This record gives sequence, structure tokens and C-alpha cells, in this order.
Amino acid sequence: MKKLIASEFQRIWINKKTKILLMLVIIDAFFGCIWEFKYYGSYDHVNYNVILNSLNFSPFAFGEGSSILFYLVLPIVVIDSINYERLIGAFRMYMIRPYEKYQYILSKWIALSLTMFMLMVIVFIISIIFGFIFMPKVSTVQFYNIDYDFSTIVALLYIAKFFLIQFFIAMFIVSMSTVIAVIIPNSVISILAVISLIIGLGGFTSYFKFLVRNCKYAFYTLGNAEPISQHFIVAAGIIGFLLIGMLLWSKKDYFN
Repeated sequence: MKKLIASEFQRIWINKKTKILLMLVIIDAFFGCIWEFKYYGSYDHVNYNVILNSLNFSPFAFGEGSSILFYLVLPIVVIDSINYERLIGAFRMYMIRPYEKYQYILSKWIALSLTMFMLMVIVFIISIIFGFIFMPKVSTVQFYNIDYDFSTIVALLYIAKFFLIQFFIAMFIVSMSTVIAVIIPNSVISILAVISLIIGLGGFTSYFKFLVRNCKYAFYTLGNAEPISQHFIVAAGIIGFLLIGMLLWSKKDYFN
């Protein structure tokens, strides 16, 4: 299993498309920082009244650039990974290796998880450095619904938790995209289906609003203002979609 994960992770990063998307994420992160540099922040995407400084800048900058990562980069990388062997006609050779069918999809999911985590860390570092260099320097800061002055170290821990929540949302999308990729073999249609599903579920249902209000969800979660049912939906989606993807992958006959 470890060899499968290592092989898939290496294949993801050898792919020129992944390297191009990485550059897109980095450029988008810088543009997000530059854009947010000019404006106030908002915890709920409605009231833009948060004065930004060196300690609270990073989450708001991520909010400006997260759409590219979640709605474009993530679906492309996932669909590319899941459909790779079928696209190059090597699925038969891939499947004669001594592993259970479900291990193939699980290894891809884990490799994609590591990839998404790396992208999150990169954006985290860029936004933190930008904030400390260009934003007004402060020694303490407050965050949404928390009556407490955060020192520099504690504020960084808060922001790390914020990005960890974003990672869980990304994993929800990874698991959901896995199911779509298994059902729809055409990569272009799969990517469009994932993007449509994210926008449709997030924009038109209250249960999945975290997909389009990801920063609000993180701020409200850390401020103990988010219903616990939302956390169950995120966790159930990550695990449930993954299990469905593994089941469909195991049952589907790719040899005919």
C-alpha cells in the first residue's frame, strides 16, 4: 500500500499539468494578498468591517484566492489522478498488480490528500509572510466571536486551525470528485460536473453552504458559532463519498 501511495504521489507531481496548477495557486495567492491589502476583511462575506493587520491578514487573503484552488485546481488534479490509467490505456496492467481493487482508489485518495495539504501549506506561508511584511504591525489581535486578545504565537495557531478547516473542506471536495471521476470516464465532463456540483450544492442548499462560504464556516467554527450538524455533514461527506468511490471502483468492470 505504501508503494502505491508513493507511486501515485510521484505521478501527480511529475505531471506537467500539476506543476502549472501549482504556479497558478502561487500566483493566485499573491493576487489574493494584493487584493485584500486594499480593503477591510469580512467574517461573513456581508459586513466588511474588520481592520486588517499583520496577525489577522492571512485568513482573509486566503478567502480572496480560495475559489481558484477549490473550484478549478482541486477538481482538475483529482479527476486527472483517478482517470489517469484509463486515459493512457494502462488500466489492465495497473490492475494485475497484487493489490485489492479498493487499495488503488484509497492510495490515490491519500496521495491527493497529501497534495492538497502541501498546497494549503504553500498558501498559508505566502499569506503569513505577506501579512507580516506589508500589513500594519500589531502585538495582539481579536478574531470572530472570541473575547480574547491573541498574541502572535496564539494568533498563528488560530490561523493554522483555520487552514486545517479549509483542508477538511478540500478533502470533502476530493472525496466527492472521486465518485464523479469513477462514474464519468470523460475527464472534461467530470471536471465540469464537479464544479457544477460544488456551486449547486454550496449556492442553493443550506446544508452544503460551507462549499462556497468556506471562510465564514472556518471563522464561525473557531468562534463556536457554527451548528454542530455542519461538522457532521463535512465529516460524513469525506468518509461517505470515499467509501462510495471505493465501492464503485471495486464493482465497475474496466476491462470491457
